[in-house]
Amino acid sequence: MEPLVLITGGGTGIGQALAWKFAEKEHGTILITGRRREMLQATAAVAPDRIRFLVSDISSESDRQLLTDHISSEYALRYIIHNAAVIEPVRSLLQVNLDQWREHQAINVEGPLFLTQSLLSLFSGDGRIMHISSGAAHFAYAGWGAYCTSKAALHMIYQVLRVELAGQGVAIGSVRPGIVDTPMQQLIRAKDETDFPQRQRFVDYERKRQLENPERVAEFIYQVLTSTSAEEYSEKEWDFRSDAGRWFEQQ
Repeated sequence: MEPLVLITGGGTGIGQALAWKFAEKEHGTILITGRRREMLQATAAVAPDRIRFLVSDISSESDRQLLTDHISSEYALRYIIHNAAVIEPVRSLLQVNLDQWREHQAINVEGPLFLTQSLLSLFSGDGRIMHISSGAAHFAYAGWGAYCTSKAALHMIYQVLRVELAGQGVAIGSVRPGIVDTPMQQLIRAKDETDFPQRQRFVDYERKRQLENPERVAEFIYQVLTSTSAEEYSEKEWDFRSDAGRWFEQQ
């Protein structure tokens, strides 16, 4: 069967840039998934012979099963990149209601974990799973309580699975991409400072052109996935700001 790269949240931002990067550099099929058909179609249109898409919501058990059934019938899984995530609700943690909390955690934490569970048996030979992490997994931001908590949980899932998957032929890794010029950043800059007190800091990142380019970040993630040994890949959380020079200095 044909080798497959699965990228969640492939309609915009890092996920979109990754789909294009893999289409440029790797053989096989890239399958992108997300909730907005028009965004997925736009990504796939750049390389329609290589990029396929399936509309699905990773927070939904039935959609995860749909995705699993689709892959199992046609492909040999090589890489999973858990990129899909939301930042909403952006507000004080004391003001987040239960429904908002559960929806957020279902997308950012339950989706990656239970999709990995569902797909694990579909890897053909050595496989790799990638978590797209964030500095918010390690540092607290007022107004980002749900996001910081979910990314911290995802980081711990990576650490636990790194131990549990040892010796099974599937390696798991985690990458901090930095502050990237994506639609999520646009949403952050549009927030009110009463909900996100550090809003101006992120406005200044954009004004001073300090946001990372999605294509460069995608190249970095691609290199981490494809140019490292399994042991090196899993042993730490890779950080674009401190680790990208290993590859970009050679270009």
